[in-house]
Amino acid sequence: MFIEGTIIGLVIGKIRKGKFSNLGYLSIRAWPLIILAFLLQMSPAFSEKLPLLNKLDPYVFLISLIVLVLVVIINIRKKGTWALLIGLILNLVVILLNQNKMPISFDGLNLAGMQPMVEGIKSGDIVNFISLEGVTNWTKYFSKYIVIPEPYPLSKVLSIGDVFLILGLILFLQGEMIQSRYNSRNRMIKFGYNGKI
Repeated sequence: MFIEGTIIGLVIGKIRKGKFSNLGYLSIRAWPLIILAFLLQMSPAFSEKLPLLNKLDPYVFLISLIVLVLVVIINIRKKGTWALLIGLILNLVVILLNQNKMPISFDGLNLAGMQPMVEGIKSGDIVNFISLEGVTNWTKYFSKYIVIPEPYPLSKVLSIGDVFLILGLILFLQGEMIQSRYNSRNRMIKFGYNGKI
């Protein structure tokens, strides 16, 4: 989902006469935490070799979301971060209320051509998801059931939270592209001279 969001954000930024070069000035506070969150989400692939990670498997995805929430809050003044925060919190609440797992539609996965994922969830090899069909509380409305089916090459099943995350990424990228670096530099000069030019 981040591939599409990135492409759309860059295209919209260019249409709005933004500059790709502005992304070279991109400043994200606490950015190492983003890498930490990514590594946590990848850790189940290595959990068989590391017993400690195997014990933490049911919690690593949840912890990674909490880390990302902290990063977004730290950078909340940037464009798109409110949408990112809403998306993360929606997904986080759903996972917390479903035994630290995200409910996902098996029918949706089949439509998306992701049958191996269905089998992995059923067998227990994939621990971060449960079947949406077994969820009876209100969280089913915020679970993963929005299908982007085949033959789309990046078919997937999304939640409403994921949609907000994509929207936030689009707004963030195009916002950074159209931001005036010249004006920002002028404001910094004025501040340095106590508001006198």
